[in-house]
Amino acid sequence: MNSYKDFHLRFTQSGADSYRVAVDSASVGSASAPTSLHLPLSRLRELRCQIQAALMQSRARDAEIDDGLKRLGEELYEAICPSGQVREVLTLSLGSVLFSSDEQQQRLRFFLHFDPCNSELAWLAEFPWDVLWMPPVSMSHPAALDHRLSIVRALDVRQPSQPRAFVRPWRVLLIRAGARGYGGLQLASEQTSIIDALSGNADVQCESLDMPTRQELRRKLRDFSPHMLHFMGHGKVDENTGNGWVYLRDEKGAPALLRAQDIAELFSGCPAPGLVVLNTCQSARGTLSISGHGSVAGALVSQGVAAVIAMQFSISDRAAMAFTEEFYTFLAKGVPIDDAVTEGRLAIRSKVPDSFEWCTPALYMRAGAAGVLIQPPLSNSSAQTEESGGRAQDRRPPFSEPPPAPVPSKRPLIFIRHEAYKKVTEQPRQADAPTLFAGREPRIVSIDQTVGLEQRDWRNLEAEVKRLAARDGDLRRTFNEQDADIGYYGFPFVPLAVLAGYLAKNRQVHVFEYVSDRFQWGSESATPSPPLNVDVQTQGTGNAARIRVSVSALVSLDDCRHVLPDSDVMLDLHFSLVTTGRGSVRREEQLKAYVQVIRETLNKHITSNRDPDRRPESVHLFAAVPVSLAFYLGDTLTASWLPECFIYNYGLPSERPRYKWRLNLQAAFEGRRSIKIFK
Repeated sequence: MNSYKDFHLRFTQSGADSYRVAVDSASVGSASAPTSLHLPLSRLRELRCQIQAALMQSRARDAEIDDGLKRLGEELYEAICPSGQVREVLTLSLGSVLFSSDEQQQRLRFFLHFDPCNSELAWLAEFPWDVLWMPPVSMSHPAALDHRLSIVRALDVRQPSQPRAFVRPWRVLLIRAGARGYGGLQLASEQTSIIDALSGNADVQCESLDMPTRQELRRKLRDFSPHMLHFMGHGKVDENTGNGWVYLRDEKGAPALLRAQDIAELFSGCPAPGLVVLNTCQSARGTLSISGHGSVAGALVSQGVAAVIAMQFSISDRAAMAFTEEFYTFLAKGVPIDDAVTEGRLAIRSKVPDSFEWCTPALYMRAGAAGVLIQPPLSNSSAQTEESGGRAQDRRPPFSEPPPAPVPSKRPLIFIRHEAYKKVTEQPRQADAPTLFAGREPRIVSIDQTVGLEQRDWRNLEAEVKRLAARDGDLRRTFNEQDADIGYYGFPFVPLAVLAGYLAKNRQVHVFEYVSDRFQWGSESATPSPPLNVDVQTQGTGNAARIRVSVSALVSLDDCRHVLPDSDVMLDLHFSLVTTGRGSVRREEQLKAYVQVIRETLNKHITSNRDPDRRPESVHLFAAVPVSLAFYLGDTLTASWLPECFIYNYGLPSERPRYKWRLNLQAAFEGRRSIKIFK
């Protein structure tokens, strides 16, 4: 493991146009000296425009811009390290790093401090410090690409850091943000690459939140309390005010701006994550204000987040993927955050060789919070008690507090029992989900629709759907309970289970499957689950997407054509198992894998499709699936900027057409008439 020496640099203003730079190194000492900053704000804006223009030109490296970046890096070095005592302190600090042996490799963590309360110097934080060149280190590459150095921005905010006790598992929340008209990013691929990178560490627990509103994001932060948060989506800076923001969506799917100060409010009252990664364009930008909330990154630091990685410019999907995959791969191995950032930069340099997007990521870190965020997985030997009688090795991160003793959860446990086509006779038991129960007795919320839909009498269907989806109904009231753990089980019709998942609005819900005559999940097995195959067919006549999911039974294309003819369809998606049948989904990890395949496919062919001539105007779902998968299909379709979503219900074998009715998800959510019965 690399060890670090810290080097701190601060600017002060000694006159109208005169400045001083002060440096401090624990191993060498401190010094200060006047410096002339021949870097006016107009020059900064000019350089930013040049860099951004080059990035927009297919991210191809431009020789003139490349030379300009090197000259800027050299100018920055001259400005922050004037000749004399200041440069001597830096040179001596670098010397101990440059000449350390490979067995005792040391690194220099170069902290650039900025005071948000000093409006006269706030603009200095806007410089792309990651292009800094240090001649004592190398004349061939910038400091940020040298594995012996780390460039860190430190905001001297008054808010104290909030160290957390990192108790396994380390919880990682992946947020895919967006709104109607703001697709086009490869978010599903990025999410998959992160999950794959972290999969080698069994102590990491990943959860995803797709296209949330502000309220849904706030709720998830409170419920899941992540140690790390990765935000994917669109960002922007108001060039007139210098304020940064990211895009979420409102309840109708339209863009909703989340300003930097709104970010701080979201985290208010919640334990601050140890790390937030903002993979959104320009999330590191925004002139610092007195509150420190000009940039989105600054807002998070001010709120107590230990480390933030943000983007100074727009970044291509290719570069973002290269950075993300390498960063999380190394983070999962237990390397320090800034080590992983350097590896991410080098991955961009390697995989996008004609680009200088390696300078886009910017690392913000509190000086007292630098260290390892994720510990490597415990080996068998390290997990056991030492032969000498000592306790097992303590592998906590160096800046964490001792973990509290595990105690049963004090949060209420609520189970939603949903009955429609038949009554439930078995309830989930403690043995079926011991971690979820945690010694608690669940409160049962009963949603019984068996009487209204008895003998498949559809005359009451519209009223039953309105009762299920009512804003003040039992289902939505339960989903809105903030400090509670929620489970869902029962025997609803597939469209009603999809609607329940849709109404959950990305709320974390434990869904039970009916396996072996009990509501439970089968144990993990070394035998791989059968893959969910995907068939994609495009047609040129209609404007609808027809989606079939064949898991419990084969969904016949001919049956679908009776209610949705080929002439209305432009995109056909079929998800299927080679061998279908009841009980095909028996393990929870199998369910999650199938949901991930469906989400990625919808994102690729519908959500991220910005071509109006190829984007469907409506989505039609024909699904023969278990209740658990139906619920998560609704959760997947929550992104309300998707076209209108219709879910079809299969009739009795003697009925024609075979599909008897369909449900409009958006209409049901909004309290409008949502059912169409086919005759």
